Amino acid sequence: MYKDRPSIVIAFMGVDGSGKSTLIKQLNKHLKKKYTKIKNLHLRPYFFLTDTRTVIKDPHGQKMRSKFISLLIIFNWLFVYRIFFFINLKLKNHLIIFDRYAHDLLIDKIRYRLNLSKKFTRFILSLFPEPHLWLFLKAPIRLVEKRKKELPTKELKRQMKEYLNLSKKKTNSLTINTSSKIEKNISLILRKMKSIVELNN
Repeated sequence: MYKDRPSIVIAFMGVDGSGKSTLIKQLNKHLKKKYTKIKNLHLRPYFFLTDTRTVIKDPHGQKMRSKFISLLIIFNWLFVYRIFFFINLKLKNHLIIFDRYAHDLLIDKIRYRLNLSKKFTRFILSLFPEPHLWLFLKAPIRLVEKRKKELPTKELKRQMKEYLNLSKKKTNSLTINTSSKIEKNISLILRKMKSIVELNN
């Protein structure tokens, strides 16, 4: 029944502490028997699914890269994303889950040390393939800071506003309040995924 359906890509977006990791973990549990393979990625694809990320304890305490290096990085990301999608969307019944997506560069370029203008970054990102479903996570600021306090409150509020603005520009998006019960949120996500799968079938 499931084997011949198209693969689907979903992306979780939100500030640190918004609950992305918890929801992704629960979603994996709910769907592991329904998909031939579930691939979990952080921010960008790796051709052999080797995640080389390291934990950044002070995301805004790093030195910005030069414009030239920033250009090389974002064009490399574009190439890798496009090749990854080209290969993986030919497969059947795979679920690809991104914890953050390339568009995070618009929200917090300092975290990624990207020394490019917002206008240019937005243009390059328009060339990236997009997930079938965007999941934007929100929660009260006090709850977010209780879970993970890495950025000043003012910066967290700014980023949360930016994520909300981005969600309004995406037609295939769902905003999730992670202060609600996780069972309710998983149910919302599953219903939205089902409608997208049916649409793409």
